[in-house]
Amino acid sequence: MVEMNPKTIVINLLLLLLLQISNFSTLVFSMERLYSKPYKSEYSIRPGTVTRIVVANELWGLKKGNAGFVCAHGPKVWRKSNPGDQYVVIEFEHTGIQRYKFVHCHLRSRRGYVNFPINIHPDTSAMCHPSYTCHYIIRKDGVYYKPEKKLFPWLPFPRSKNGRQPKA
Repeated sequence: MVEMNPKTIVINLLLLLLLQISNFSTLVFSMERLYSKPYKSEYSIRPGTVTRIVVANELWGLKKGNAGFVCAHGPKVWRKSNPGDQYVVIEFEHTGIQRYKFVHCHLRSRRGYVNFPINIHPDTSAMCHPSYTCHYIIRKDGVYYKPEKKLFPWLPFPRSKNGRQPKA
């Protein structure tokens, strides 16, 4: 057993009694903050930063690995991509006026079609931080969004009951 000096015990008790008498706030000794800042869910991105959304075709090893896609941003132009091709779909410059952008893309291949949304906001840019380039990768199982590890699977083309009708 450890013996304490009686003088130290008396000094500690006197200090404790003094603190009780002077009505010190218990908040002084707690770990709570006196002032709290409102929490912002957005990351701060410097003005003038450009975030790029890139679509890359990785349908290697297929007989016909071509894919075509179109996005609702800018001119409606179908782009044909071969395996290994990369396209910059959107270049979004962060300004104080426009804080986010939503674009819808449609992709077709021999495997089917995929509709996928592209959302750009400060959180997206923070996920793609070092180069500010986010990748959507066309794979055999669908379109894979790399930063969120999200897969948009292929959907089969809709077929009619009667099949294709010859033009009259």
